[in-house]
Amino acid sequence: MDSYLMQGSVKTPLAKRCAILIAFITAITLFLRVYLAADAHGSVFGGILYLSQFFTILTNTLVLIVMIIIGSGWKLRRGVLEIVVIAILGVGIVYHLLLAQLWSPQGLEMLADQGVHTIVPILVIFWWLLFADMWAVSWRDALYGVIWPCLYVFYALFRAQFTGFYPYPFLNLPELGWYKFLIHLAGVSIVFLLIGLVIVAVARLRQTRIVAS
Repeated sequence: MDSYLMQGSVKTPLAKRCAILIAFITAITLFLRVYLAADAHGSVFGGILYLSQFFTILTNTLVLIVMIIIGSGWKLRRGVLEIVVIAILGVGIVYHLLLAQLWSPQGLEMLADQGVHTIVPILVIFWWLLFADMWAVSWRDALYGVIWPCLYVFYALFRAQFTGFYPYPFLNLPELGWYKFLIHLAGVSIVFLLIGLVIVAVARLRQTRIVAS
């Protein structure tokens, strides 16, 4: 049995179909973001180049890739799914806690915005709760879940050296200074770590219930 699916062959086809559905919804949402960005930046390439600066877009792209892999029946390395789940949940939580109030998108912008920040995170966590192999989850996954956000921070800072653009207010190093920047970085890392710990705790609770039943 593939390591990312629950025990029992009955749920395997459903898990794959649901993964493909999530991949489709994610792809449509990303396509909409690219379409809107291309209109604002003069070309599809310009739109993609602009969007590739954002953790939200990169993480949704990871979701798309992982769900295609799962839906195709290929195996994932242990822990990869949990890293992506932690990341996409972080996208939703950080956005709605810190960033949503900074702008008020309308029309297609609102649909695209809610797609990457709300709809996809909700779909992914429901898929994980229904189909993921809880026995494959370990406490190390909570630590691994912090790696991707930290890598993104270095990537964003590197790009900003050439573009002068900082995708998020809490990454604006010239404006914040190193002290405030490091505090923000620690805060974001703690948020993702806490999400990871909750994910692992849920998996352990599910393990206990499976054994008890």
